[in-house]
Amino acid sequence: MLHILKRLPAYLKDVFLLTLLRPIAAVLRKTSNAYRHLWLVMERGYDARDNAYWFFRYLREQQPQINVCFVIDPASPDYGKVAQLGKVAAWRSLKHYLMYLAADMLIGTHVQPASPDLMAFYHLRQMGIRPRGKQIFLQHGIIQNNMRLMRYPGLKLDFFASGSRMEYDYLVSEYGFPEGVIQYTGLCRYDNLLRGNKPSNEILVMPTWRGSDYPRGEQFYGTAFYRHFQSLLENARLLRLLEERDLRLIFYPHIELQEELDKFKAPSDRIVLASWKDYDVQTLLMRCSLLITDYSSVFFDVGYMEKPVIYYQFDLEDFRKYHYQEGYFSAEKHGFGPVARTEEEVMDALYECAGNDFRVQEEYRNRLEAFFPVRDENNCERTYRILSRMSGEK
Repeated sequence: MLHILKRLPAYLKDVFLLTLLRPIAAVLRKTSNAYRHLWLVMERGYDARDNAYWFFRYLREQQPQINVCFVIDPASPDYGKVAQLGKVAAWRSLKHYLMYLAADMLIGTHVQPASPDLMAFYHLRQMGIRPRGKQIFLQHGIIQNNMRLMRYPGLKLDFFASGSRMEYDYLVSEYGFPEGVIQYTGLCRYDNLLRGNKPSNEILVMPTWRGSDYPRGEQFYGTAFYRHFQSLLENARLLRLLEERDLRLIFYPHIELQEELDKFKAPSDRIVLASWKDYDVQTLLMRCSLLITDYSSVFFDVGYMEKPVIYYQFDLEDFRKYHYQEGYFSAEKHGFGPVARTEEEVMDALYECAGNDFRVQEEYRNRLEAFFPVRDENNCERTYRILSRMSGEK
């Protein structure tokens, strides 16, 4: 309730704009080709690196007859590559609001796809205030945890993409959506993984975030997250391995923790503290020879490319208590690599993997093959076929 009160001005502004602009958008939909049969695509508004970007690219290159527009902040480092492909609208601009109200298809990687304010429109939708377009959720990553806010009828969607058979079975049985909403298409960004998979001499360390209430600023220094990952970066065995094997380590925290990146120190020029503005996540995933993560779903992307993973879960109990509860996926039972609870266990697993030339062990290969019965480059195409039927496009 307190969260809603804090955002009340944003809600009131959006209700006012929706009421004011809805009749204008209705006229534009009938009189302007730019607004007629429109597919509006967006990620978070300030980036274009995820499933929505790759689906937009597919549409522009393979389905140019579709009237599609991508929403992104002109100040974004990704703006140029999107603008080269096709039409863009500035995030939270008047054009964005009008297109949001006029579009036939609202496509995005987060709930309330393509909306000017993802959280505000999530709550407005619960109040019955919604646009006319179909809500197309491409996902930000494969779901592994119990995501209570994403269950029906709290979240209402027309299409919910699933990236694997195990995830699909879980969503269908537990999330309560009407039949046909959840579809096992694969994630759109996975199309590029197999094409661009070129392992190099890089180890990627990519931990996830810890919730909006996690200590920030100076208090961040006292967190288990900071202490454990800074200690890992300074580990003598790690530094020795980097030298002996001529490796680099890329440390890239989740985008929600990137504001704390400057608090970490790299004790070697072989360690890179990577900012989201300078490094593309998918490129890092394709380039790495091994991933170390805690709970980030990017390990599914690495598994899709059949690369080794090490899970460093030093705060598992607190993570489950304060952030996400476990869903259908357990790293111990289903994971694509060993689970470490201590720094030394991480180093033991890393040395073993390096000694095996960074190949996936048979046990974990069997798990990832069972998790991904389909691994190909046709995820965007499968998604498009379903959406074209939904929209009436030929």
